[in-house]
Amino acid sequence: MFQNIRIISFGVLLFILSFSLHAKVEALELLLKEERFSEAYQLGQQLLPEQAGNPNFDMAFGIAALKTGEYDQALFAFERVLMFDSKAPAPRFELARTYFMLGNLNVARRHLNQLLDTTPQLPPAAMKRVQWYLAAIDAREAGKAVATSDGVTRFYLGARLGYESNPSNMTQKDVLLYDRWLLTLPKVESDTFHEVVLGATRYQQQGESWGWFAGADANLRGYHADQSDMGNYGVGIKGGGILLGKSWRLTLPLQVNKQLRKDKNEVLLLALATEFNQRIDAKSDYTVFGQLAAVNFTPGNTRDKKSFTVGLIYSHRVLEQLNLYGGPIFGLDNADTSSGKHFGRNLLGTRTGLGYRLNDQQQIDFNLNYMNAKHKAKDPAFPKTTRKDDLLGLNLKFSHKHSNNWLFDLGLEHTNQSSTLNLYNYRSTQVSAGVRKEW
Repeated sequence: MFQNIRIISFGVLLFILSFSLHAKVEALELLLKEERFSEAYQLGQQLLPEQAGNPNFDMAFGIAALKTGEYDQALFAFERVLMFDSKAPAPRFELARTYFMLGNLNVARRHLNQLLDTTPQLPPAAMKRVQWYLAAIDAREAGKAVATSDGVTRFYLGARLGYESNPSNMTQKDVLLYDRWLLTLPKVESDTFHEVVLGATRYQQQGESWGWFAGADANLRGYHADQSDMGNYGVGIKGGGILLGKSWRLTLPLQVNKQLRKDKNEVLLLALATEFNQRIDAKSDYTVFGQLAAVNFTPGNTRDKKSFTVGLIYSHRVLEQLNLYGGPIFGLDNADTSSGKHFGRNLLGTRTGLGYRLNDQQQIDFNLNYMNAKHKAKDPAFPKTTRKDDLLGLNLKFSHKHSNNWLFDLGLEHTNQSSTLNLYNYRSTQVSAGVRKEW
């Protein structure tokens, strides 16, 4: 009899404890609803020893940890929920969002792509949230800004050291002025350089289908020897809106940039652009882009121009770690003055490349771009020939993502331009190493 009483008492005690813990989990969920995230995280820490492994608790605790910036705890919590139910979309999305906040874009993309393939398909509102983050990953990898599902302000500071074989883009061929006089041109000089860039960008989603971004940056490049006059610094601002559908996004950025060189040359760029991205499936998408720009040079206005550029890029992820892309680009440059007509030109080219991810921290990027430029009038100094240029650019970069949003990279760039006018024939090779920190 006493044994039965003990069993009943123990059962009652377990029931009371279970009810008490359940009440505390409900209290945690209530704090989240009231957006008291710090208090929710503290309560979750107290419950963690007893409740870890309970999917309801882990989901609530993971969100509290994510909202308070305790990303490691959030990762563990969401992974425990997925161990309980690997097909649950909510914890997988939150896990992807946590990896995004940590800067591990490759793993974040992997989980988001799994959500795109979910059967049955996610509701439209959930699909749009997935699209926001895929858009943000694409933009972050391309060095652009795009809104994410939460308001985020990111600061960055970067530095680079390198060597450039021909900073002034000087030709090594003989040049005849007015087809008569042989010009004596400076010889090609190489130089080492340093770069510094800093900036901030705000990403914000305002509604289910739209958001905005805004940012500013400053940069400088200095040369250390004979090419010191080529040193320059610049400032820029960029911002705009984003519209988003179930599988597409439309970005409308406005950009203003000013660059000043030590030799007193200045360039002012005003540009209005549009970029439409359509996701075909989890592996493929295409982007149509266009830009209207005004470019003003100082001193003088002979080179001032208005430009229009349009292009298409198709991207396909052959393997999870290998992405290929390519497409055509077309442009028009129209001179602002009659004396500068020979600076007007028609442009036709291609942009191609690939990105290969060695692991979650390391990646190799390769770009091969070609541009053919046909000028619209003869240069008065070269009256017999209308200038035509063929520009080939090659870029190879290895990057390593370290902890706490540190990014290190090694880069090789080579540019080769052949022209019907010898003055514009040149080759240039640049080797550099950079480091970047984001907050």
